[in-house]
Amino acid sequence: MSKLLPSHSCSRGFTLLELMIAIAIFGIASAAIYATYQHQQDSYLIQEQVADMQQNLRAGIYFLTRGIKMAGYDPTEKAGAAAHKANSVKKAEFKFAVDEDRDGKIISKEIIRYALSKDANKDGRADTFPCNVGREDGSGGLQPLAENVEALEFFYHLADGTTATDPANPADVRSIDVSLLVRTQYPIKGHTDTIRYLPASYSKDETGKENTVWGPFNDGFRRKLLITNIRCRNLGLK
Repeated sequence: MSKLLPSHSCSRGFTLLELMIAIAIFGIASAAIYATYQHQQDSYLIQEQVADMQQNLRAGIYFLTRGIKMAGYDPTEKAGAAAHKANSVKKAEFKFAVDEDRDGKIISKEIIRYALSKDANKDGRADTFPCNVGREDGSGGLQPLAENVEALEFFYHLADGTTATDPANPADVRSIDVSLLVRTQYPIKGHTDTIRYLPASYSKDETGKENTVWGPFNDGFRRKLLITNIRCRNLGLK
């Protein structure tokens, strides 16, 4: 009679060393995946901030251009908008009468002013943040046109061909170079802004001394400067 021999199982579990190796490999792979994700996330956030800054800059210039072109608008030629006593043109402020309702009269809400919201000394530089470039029409202060504005300058081209930052007679203005410097809402990780920004009025004297330089700020914000010339189409009309 034949007998059945007992069987011996060849299966066994993982050893402690094998488990430790597996855990180490998993940890390395997880760290690499997280580092890649974090880099992509940081890159996305930076690009989003830069895109917002550029869009903000374009919007600010667009609204300033549209408004300044209307300075002195006087379709009836009875309102005296171009020579109104409230008109004021300064380096950091532009204020002009506009006969918007075409009734031949200028009322308080037709005195339009553009300036920075946080610029107490009127030098065109933001004193504190958040700072906006805004529009005021006599009905409740400056209404924001663009946010996170670092600096604003109006540089005037006059009827006699000269230029000035503070012309004596607003009616002499024929066009304006507007310099607008904006920054990102938050600092950018690993970035230091060492750029010198030169607005439209920048120049050097015979000794090489410079005027009106913005920066370097040496902080983590990214900035962008845009300068555009705006023709005051309603000024100088006979």
